[in-house]
Amino acid sequence: MGTTPHPQGRATDRRDPGTAVPLRAALAVLGALSLAVPGTTALAAPAPAARAAAQDPAPAQVAVINGDFRDPTFTADTDTGQVRGWTVTYPYRYGGKVSGHPDKVPALLLRNRTTDDHTVSQRLRGVRAGAQVTVTFDDSFGGSPSCPADQVSEGQPYTVQGEGGTREDRRTDARDRGWHLDRTYTFRASVHEPLLTFATTRSTGSWTCGPLIARVRAVQVPPPVDKTVPKDRLPEPVAYYGNEATTPKKVAEQCASGAAACVFRPDDAYSYRYYDTARTVGEAYVNCTRNTVRHDRPVVFGDRTLDSLSQSAGVDRLSNPQDNLRQQFVRATGWRWSSSSDRKIGETIEPGEVSWIEAQAGRQRTEGWFLTTGDDPDRQYRMHVTVDGPSLSLPDRIYQRTGPMTAAEKQRCRADRPSDTTPNGADAPADSNDRGA
Repeated sequence: MGTTPHPQGRATDRRDPGTAVPLRAALAVLGALSLAVPGTTALAAPAPAARAAAQDPAPAQVAVINGDFRDPTFTADTDTGQVRGWTVTYPYRYGGKVSGHPDKVPALLLRNRTTDDHTVSQRLRGVRAGAQVTVTFDDSFGGSPSCPADQVSEGQPYTVQGEGGTREDRRTDARDRGWHLDRTYTFRASVHEPLLTFATTRSTGSWTCGPLIARVRAVQVPPPVDKTVPKDRLPEPVAYYGNEATTPKKVAEQCASGAAACVFRPDDAYSYRYYDTARTVGEAYVNCTRNTVRHDRPVVFGDRTLDSLSQSAGVDRLSNPQDNLRQQFVRATGWRWSSSSDRKIGETIEPGEVSWIEAQAGRQRTEGWFLTTGDDPDRQYRMHVTVDGPSLSLPDRIYQRTGPMTAAEKQRCRADRPSDTTPNGADAPADSNDRGA
């Protein structure tokens, strides 16, 4: 098209040039969960002194893939090629020379020439469910003089929404005011990798008449680690292909198709060791005698791995030692899939006491992502799973327990031994003395 989005590049709310965000911010990776994708921009976190003064959790940068809309590069004034990392039906970008942006960065048009779908969206890699996310971006009036008069004077309407948050109505400044820098939108994510969506709400006038956005960045305040989830009800796995949701089964099959088809990346910040609930091993020994009892007790117990794929998605691959999915997981974690113990314990049980053995297994929980190899974010399969099994470094605990009898055990100890009636002399004293004479 070659038309400029507006005639002047005047900026409102302009920051001091010495504090402007660089055109291409450094990639920030959140723990082991974020993906190192080229062309990623992120909003710098506040200074440590400011965070300490506010006493808030430290924000972490979010990897926004191609947040400056530069990739793939183009030299013409406009470009209609697919924008890396973003889902948009008919992309239309203005180059930095014609975007009107004061920092001469590219801008993306929130209009579609061919369909009624005027959305632009991306999943925010590295963001966990429960995180508070703040998105920062620039917007501007875009289009030719043929735009409706109310939009020219009042600005162009659009919406922004993060998955789990409310959809907020926004409006650019009027056409003659140029770019508005550092708009913000905050939401709490309801899923891992929530979908961030911008959309035009009015489609009157030429298809080139629509809002422009530029320089999308984000930070998050991650949620605390939840250690209350039991091992037999692990969180459901989530799966994606690019920005689209898919099934865990499909991603598992893709990863299992070859030894190097996927890698597993643990999320160390949300993986931890813990002691499981104690359980009784074997029988309880009740000493109803008047003497101390000493004996050797055999103690045999074991533990095994549980995973969210088999629990919630019916994908029983991680339990198979020959499956590529399991081997990819083990290469990244050195997992101990099961444990067993077989020993003898010397017991001393005093009269009127009960003795029993309890075991408390040392376990570890690992969360992370299976990721197909390759550097194309739009064709990458991703699946978040949780695996819980015997700990590699935390020893099991064995408790030798003794204690008083319960009321039922005391009653049982007072019960008569099995016997039978005596036919003669049962209710009479002996009437003679046999001395063998």
